[in-house]
Amino acid sequence: MVLEKLLNAYAIGRDIHVGDTIIGIKGRVGFEAAAPLIIIKAHHLLEKHTLGKWQQYWKEQLGNWYGMLFHEGQFLDPVMRNIETFLEDTQTTVNGTVIVSLKPYHFSLDGIESKNDLMNTGFGQYGEMNNAWTSDDAKGFIKILGNAQKIYSSVNHLDVKKKSKI
Repeated sequence: MVLEKLLNAYAIGRDIHVGDTIIGIKGRVGFEAAAPLIIIKAHHLLEKHTLGKWQQYWKEQLGNWYGMLFHEGQFLDPVMRNIETFLEDTQTTVNGTVIVSLKPYHFSLDGIESKNDLMNTGFGQYGEMNNAWTSDDAKGFIKILGNAQKIYSSVNHLDVKKKSKI
C-alpha cells in the first residue's frame, strides 16, 4: 500500500491489457498497478542474475502455460501442482536487493546485489577478460561445439560462405 501511494505520484504502472478470452473473443482492460509492475520487473531482474539459462527458459515456458490454464479455469488439474513444484523450486536461489530509480511516468532498474549473483566479476568480465579459461581452451571448445554443424554441412554439401548447396 505504501509503495503504491509512492508510485502513484509518478504516474507509473498505467496500462491497457489486450488478451484472448476463454469464449474466443478479445478482451481489453485498463488498469493502474504500479507496485506489482515494479515488483515483478525487479524480481525478473533478480532471476536473470541468479538462475541458469535453462531454468529461465523453462520457467518462462511453464509460467505462460500455467497462466493460460489458470485463466481458463483449469486450476484443479493435477498438472498445475506439477508446474507449481517446478516454479517454486526455481526460486530457491532468487534473492537480493534491486536498486530502482523513479522518474515521472517511468522507472529504471539500476542494478542488483545478491549472494547468488551468477554475474560475479570474479569469473570474468564480459568482452574484456575471463579468469576461467585460456584462449586455447576457447579454441578447443569452439571446435568441439561446431563439430556437429561441420559434419552436417559436409554431408549435405553446404557451403556456409555462400549459404547454398554446392
